[in-house]
Amino acid sequence: MNIQRPLVEDQSYLRHFWHPVATLQELSESNAQGVGPIGRVLLEEAVVIAKLDDKIVAMADRCAHRFAKLSAGKVLPDGRLQCPYHGWQYGSDGKCKLIPACPNDPVPKKAFTQAYECEVKYGLIWVRLDSSWNCSSIPYCEAWENPEFKRQIIGVPYDWGSSAERRWENFTDFSHFAYVHPGTLYDPAYSEPAIVPIDRVGGELQFFLEPGKDMLNTLPPESPLGSWTYRAAMPYSINLSIRLYRNDQPFLLWTTSSPVTADTCRNFMIIAHTDPDIPDDQPIRFQKIVLAEDQPVIETQPGGLSLDEISLPTDKVSNQYRKWLRELGHAATLGKEAFEKALLTDIIESR
Repeated sequence: MNIQRPLVEDQSYLRHFWHPVATLQELSESNAQGVGPIGRVLLEEAVVIAKLDDKIVAMADRCAHRFAKLSAGKVLPDGRLQCPYHGWQYGSDGKCKLIPACPNDPVPKKAFTQAYECEVKYGLIWVRLDSSWNCSSIPYCEAWENPEFKRQIIGVPYDWGSSAERRWENFTDFSHFAYVHPGTLYDPAYSEPAIVPIDRVGGELQFFLEPGKDMLNTLPPESPLGSWTYRAAMPYSINLSIRLYRNDQPFLLWTTSSPVTADTCRNFMIIAHTDPDIPDDQPIRFQKIVLAEDQPVIETQPGGLSLDEISLPTDKVSNQYRKWLRELGHAATLGKEAFEKALLTDIIESR
């Protein structure tokens, strides 16, 4: 049996990062009141999202009594989350506030479900499963910071049968453009990718690519060909800022992959541009074409990243990414100080 060696054996370091689990729209559409609950899976853990007392919260999706899923319950008018099985009521801190079967007895100290740190940003609901080290931030997104952008579009999340790491590599892989996206994103004549300087800055991999302008004549007008500036926040978010060749206007593709399991991910996308008259479905429609080209290929890749895969100099972005993942995984075993140093120490190559 050919057993692949994983790039990072212990994946628990990912719990120290923020990951999106749902959009605000998904929560608002969950029921008539728009308060949930909705269930999600993050790093193989079931999580329930609900709006309690006007605050969006995240908790382990398990009642302390008989382990029924709280996401199958309901939010009560008084801002508590009620278990569907025996009616146990939970507050925003995850503690049980009432046991209807014995309302006059003290609530046991063990009657709680784990509450997680939860924030809303960019129209997404973010969760950090372990906030004890508090050395990571919600990744940067340019969509609302650049005044040139007149329209911000939050796409519908999509699921892939792929690890989040492989989805990240797919988005930043220069070599695949000519073979997976001929005529949509790239001209197949440009099959030899550039090898670019890569910096580590503030927990991000930053790099720049300027594809050949000659390709502009062979691609559809919706293709975002231009100078590409990447700010890739570890471990899974990418802010791709594009200065379009066709009109010298900025265009943003932002994506992040949420690790559901070791080999499945839920992906979130934000698009920003300068033309308020373009219908939102137009840029989304083109991205769906690109994703439909990528998905069947990426889903053929087995599981997570492996030490047994062959890497080339032209895989520089991926190689640097994998190196950093290994460093973070190892540093996390040494404690907060080592992890924070591995994440936030800048390494500048572009000067």
